[in-house]
Amino acid sequence: MVTGSAEEREAMSLYRFKLVGIIGGLHEKYVSLVNAAGEVMTLGLHEELSAGIKFVDLRNREAIFEKDDNTYLIINFKNQIKEVNEY
Repeated sequence: MVTGSAEEREAMSLYRFKLVGIIGGLHEKYVSLVNAAGEVMTLGLHEELSAGIKFVDLRNREAIFEKDDNTYLIINFKNQIKEVNEY
């Protein structure tokens, strides 16, 4: 989790990552994201990508993140990101 400057928070924005993997089981869910430098970040369910952006669910080919304002960001393998009020 990034708690530093605005520049550091921007570097951890979901828009700076591509979805490269999802794993879902009965009790655990994980998502893997890669940034422009090729660094892979794997998050478990309810872990934060950055302050205020929490991984909350998976769909068939999408990862869903909840923002602090109770809206959602949905990213797919085509790197399309949608902001929605509910999912």
